[in-house]
Amino acid sequence: MASLALNYVVNLLSRREYSEYELRCKMQEKAFTEAEIEQALALCQEKNWQSDRRFTENYLHYRSQKGYGLNRIKQELFQLKGIPSEILEDVLAEMDIDWFEIAHSVLRKKFPHYAQEQDFKMKQKIWRYMLSHGFQSEEFADLVGSGENEFY
Repeated sequence: MASLALNYVVNLLSRREYSEYELRCKMQEKAFTEAEIEQALALCQEKNWQSDRRFTENYLHYRSQKGYGLNRIKQELFQLKGIPSEILEDVLAEMDIDWFEIAHSVLRKKFPHYAQEQDFKMKQKIWRYMLSHGFQSEEFADLVGSGENEFY
């Protein structure tokens, strides 16, 4: 039965990266025992087929390119993917992601006239959108309604 668990995990990992937490949940849904789960995951990590660190790097890169800010990505990694904060902080220290540029890119795409003078309702709409996408206000506040021309 242990080889069945290993086959299941390897099959999943052959398609995409998974966090240990995601794999553990999927295996529990398939009613594998805790011993089978531990054994399969340990072997995958030993052979470097599964790595929470590598998963975090890929996830950060992917989600930031999709226009999400650090706050949103952190929340997803903690709550949905089960990534420990130590791993996330280590990966963030090594990665060079320009959150200001990503915020600016999202503003240009979603609100092409963001730099023009905005009424209160429109400013609220822009702020709600940017905050819900995980950006910190410092990353976009100076750009909204500044009246300056866009720079590329």
